[in-house]
Amino acid sequence: MQHDALAIVPELMLIATALVLLLIDPMLPPEGRRGLSWLGIFSCITAAISVWLSRDEQFTTFNHGIALDKFAVFFMILLLGVAGLAMLLSEKHLNLRRRLLGDYYALILLATVGMMVMASAIDLATFFVGLELMALSSYLLAGFFRYDEPSVEAALKYFLTGSFASAFLLLGMTLLYGLTGSTNFKEIGDAINGGGVAGGVLVVAIVLLIGGFAFKVAAAPFHSWAPDVYQGAPTPAAAFLTVGPKIAAFAAIIKFFSIILAGEHTTWVPLLIIISLATMLVGATLALLQRNLKRMLAYSSIAHVGYLLLAVIAGGQKTGSFGYSAILFYLAAYAVMNMGAFGVLVYMANSAKGFRDTLDDVTGIGRRYPWAAGIMTVFMLSLAGIPPTAGFLAKFYLFAAVVDSGYAWLAVIGVLFSVVSAYYYLRVIVYMYMRESEAVLEPTGEGSWDLNLGLGLAVAGVILIGILPSQILGAAQDAMVKLLGF
Repeated sequence: MQHDALAIVPELMLIATALVLLLIDPMLPPEGRRGLSWLGIFSCITAAISVWLSRDEQFTTFNHGIALDKFAVFFMILLLGVAGLAMLLSEKHLNLRRRLLGDYYALILLATVGMMVMASAIDLATFFVGLELMALSSYLLAGFFRYDEPSVEAALKYFLTGSFASAFLLLGMTLLYGLTGSTNFKEIGDAINGGGVAGGVLVVAIVLLIGGFAFKVAAAPFHSWAPDVYQGAPTPAAAFLTVGPKIAAFAAIIKFFSIILAGEHTTWVPLLIIISLATMLVGATLALLQRNLKRMLAYSSIAHVGYLLLAVIAGGQKTGSFGYSAILFYLAAYAVMNMGAFGVLVYMANSAKGFRDTLDDVTGIGRRYPWAAGIMTVFMLSLAGIPPTAGFLAKFYLFAAVVDSGYAWLAVIGVLFSVVSAYYYLRVIVYMYMRESEAVLEPTGEGSWDLNLGLGLAVAGVILIGILPSQILGAAQDAMVKLLGF
């Protein structure tokens, strides 16, 4: 019972804070809601401290439904950081649009709880509960500007694609249960490796699971509505949705393919190769055509999913620990650089009247908004993989893992697509510094120190991970060694 309580203390902190926010929000006047974000941020900090203090523990609890190990700890701290950063980016943006409500922060906290459960789950039922809590909260976040037609459309499209994904995953997990008689990851994996499972049905289960996860991470050809969702959602919410759900989904993908389906890599590796190549092709090429920066970053995130899937393929080989640990490091770098890029769009939307997230709107801002242009340059260089940023080392380790696994040709293709992607990242820098704008954006004078703090933390993360990667890389490698030896 003591271990049961210890395992979910961080989640209970977030749930309690979400309930407090929902209860006190109706009693506050509109101006009194300022600062509510800090209640959510404080809960994320305290939850992260609780997780950190338990980092040396390794036990299963709730009838072997949750594992509090170093793998879970890595992802939980990363997800709590993402949630805290999302709340730092949000308050001023919500207030300017008269949607500053405690519900927003409660939804972020509840979505984070679902993601943390997904990362720590070692049972199909527990995993699905976390998945649905994350999904339902995410749909509401996408449509939080309910008087804004694009936001409502984003919520509807996110709900439809998420429903398909959940259906595929649930059916695939049902087949696994029917084949093995267990919902525990390790027991299912042992039964499959034992050879007593019907091959044809297992292949169907694998295809359904891959399809469901492909929907969740917006991998091609299941990506179609993802750019519409990210463009229509409130920009701070879009920053959270492009990062948080992907991190949680890849935590689950690693567990499914390293514990449950490790012995069936000859079945799922060819499927993932096809999906990975298609995802990189769609993400890298369609981003070239975008002039709306939110859509460009959406297609960019699709391309990054393609790179991450390469590391999943590498993880299916004998060098699995290296391939999977490269995913953990890449996700940490991706979180700060992608949320930072969206954060600059939030800053510009708050600071310049009529800003519409297009290339034309950022033209010439290097002279008028030098601070915003400077940090956006850092994020664009990192997303492009230019040293000495976090993005460069993330791609280096990932492609090195792919080469080490015997798929050098896949790594070459990944590098080529990465070179293509550099064009649309560097194009933003060119527009900011080397072109003159015909339209003049009118400053609003609306500053936000918490937004500035969030952007500063994101920049620091990009730089520090780029020049001092050993701590995060070491934690990632340790987490995977512990998981694969579980």
